[in-house]
Amino acid sequence: MRCPLDADSGHSPAWKRLLIAGTLLASCTCSASPELPSSASLDFLMEGAIAHLPVPSGLDDVLSTSWFQGHEARSEAMIFSPEGLPGPGHTGRETLDTQGNLVIRNVTAQDSGSYTVVLETRRGRRSKTEQIHVKATRDLVLLLTFPENFQGVIQSDLNYSVVLKCLTAVSPDPVLHWTLNGELCGTGGHMIIRKLSWEDLGTYVCVAKNSQEQHSSKSVTISLPQVNVDPTDTEPIEPDPILSVSGGAAIALILAGNVGGVILFGGMGFAIVQSQRGTARCSGYCNDIGFIHSPNKYLLSTFYVASSVLDAGDTAMNKTGMASALTE
Repeated sequence: MRCPLDADSGHSPAWKRLLIAGTLLASCTCSASPELPSSASLDFLMEGAIAHLPVPSGLDDVLSTSWFQGHEARSEAMIFSPEGLPGPGHTGRETLDTQGNLVIRNVTAQDSGSYTVVLETRRGRRSKTEQIHVKATRDLVLLLTFPENFQGVIQSDLNYSVVLKCLTAVSPDPVLHWTLNGELCGTGGHMIIRKLSWEDLGTYVCVAKNSQEQHSSKSVTISLPQVNVDPTDTEPIEPDPILSVSGGAAIALILAGNVGGVILFGGMGFAIVQSQRGTARCSGYCNDIGFIHSPNKYLLSTFYVASSVLDAGDTAMNKTGMASALTE
């Protein structure tokens, strides 16, 4: 039997209080957000580092995981879909590990901001937002030089002046000092070398240090100018042309040479023998008439024969070379 709420005036305040409490509880439960509490913000990351954004732990009934850039799960900002496929917000540097955590490699300052993960579970959809902060890297210590350096190198002759100036954006104001080849060589914002000597050659670095941090400039090396010696151009030596003969032409050439050699030595021998005979026959008679016999005529005839043989050999060689050329 149902009793009306106001049947007993003595219990009316208690029922009202219970009704109000239940109504408030129901309203709170219905308006509760499915978003999971966000973890603490990550520390500052330097550009080029790797960022790891974890999924919420303690959920065993996760069916799928998707990641979005920003506070909301917008389709145009989707990095990974529930199927694990890259979305419009994927830059090529994001990957998912086996647990569904988002890994961003080579982060830049533009990657700073919020990232939202959406989890589909058997109990419904859950989401969580993570924050990353990327600190842009820049040269906090700048080194200016005179003369101007080229790719970190100053070339100067001895006894000339070189000026190095250090500019810094480090805060609070740091103390500046200089190192030469890794050893302390001075302090202050300027390094002035009035007359360059051998001891001044080397690599210089400006170091800015305060109570919180220390930064160094890019190194600058002072060296002497290099003397460029152009190598002498040598003309290539061309080899002497070689007459290439083969086959029947080569055999004919060898035979002609052998015959010519035999004729040459035979003629020389013949001339010597005739010279000796003529000298013996004419030894008495020629002396009586005052005529001196000379074998020159025999030698001349011998050389004439030899030259004739050589001419014949050259003619045969030319004919052989022409025949070989026509054959080829």
